[in-house]
This record gives sequence, C-alpha cells and structure tokens, in this order.
Amino acid sequence: MDRDREQELIREAIEGDERAFAELVHATQDLVYTCCLRVLRNPQRAEEAANEAYLRAWRGLAGYRFQARFSSWMFRIAHNAAVRMATKRRLDTVSTDDEEHPGLASVAREEPTVERKLEAEGELAIIRELMNELPENQRKALELAYLEGIEYRDAAAALGCPVATLKTWVHRGRKKLRELYIERMGESY
Repeated sequence: MDRDREQELIREAIEGDERAFAELVHATQDLVYTCCLRVLRNPQRAEEAANEAYLRAWRGLAGYRFQARFSSWMFRIAHNAAVRMATKRRLDTVSTDDEEHPGLASVAREEPTVERKLEAEGELAIIRELMNELPENQRKALELAYLEGIEYRDAAAALGCPVATLKTWVHRGRKKLRELYIERMGESY
C-alpha cells in the first residue's frame, strides 16, 4: 500500500471509520501475526496477542503521529503485546465482539497467509532456526528488513534506533547467519 493511501486510511480510521481500519489491518495482519508468533512460539497465543495489538491500536489511533509507516507502528504495538503476554502467568482473553465492532472483528480473525508460505519453504525453517542464535537486535533487524520486507527507515523506527545502527545490525546479522549456515550445511552455500 502506498504511503498516501495509508495516511488517508489512517485519517479516516481516526474519525471512526472501521472499514478504513479494517483495510489497514488486512495490510498488516501477516506482519503482526508473525511478530507475535516469533515472540510467543504458539499460534493460538500469537493470534490472541495480534488481536490485542489491533484493539490497542484502534483505541490509541488518535495518538498516531504520521512519522513512521503504519506497519512500523503496528509492529511495535504487536511486539509489546506479545512480550506482555509472554510475561503474564495467566492469559487474558481479548474480546472481538461482532456487535461492538462488526468490521474489525472479522478481519482480526482472518488467518494469516505469510506464515503458511514461509513454512512451505523448507530452507527457511533452517534459516529461522539459525536466526534464533543471533543477538536479539540483529535477529529483529533481519526479520524486519528481509523476512518482512520493511524499508530500513521504517524498520529503524520500529526498533527505536537510528538507520545507521539498523544497517550495522543487518550487516553483522547477515555475516553471522552466513557463518552459522555454512557451519550447519557445509560449504555448498
């Protein structure tokens, strides 16, 4: 989605248009779910965290500052929701009442497609496993820049660091990931 359309949808959603917000949800649902899944490592809990993230975003949309892409903003909210859920002993349930928010509830429950696509690629499972051995900052930078395809500027905003720092993390992460891959798979890489 281009930035102009995204900003138009955000403005409409701030004014209470649930359809506009549903379109934003649809555009970011794979990113949000994948972020939550990486933190929680449980599909059901990841879905709950993603729903919580969207509800928090809906309630806090008036505070959106238009400085970063919506996907970066959502990534940050989703990551925080997943981390909160991971640290809680007892899970809270998130209500997506169809009567309260008819458009939002159905979109929030849609099953993500990126995760299924990624799991279909066998080699990606190995890379994902190896990425878990990287320092957290390098792993997150690679996830955003490569797996999610987010621009460096927006990925840096999502991680709360300068672009130059993000580039350093990506460079070091790629180098270490390559070493780990060669160690595991041999020189044929």
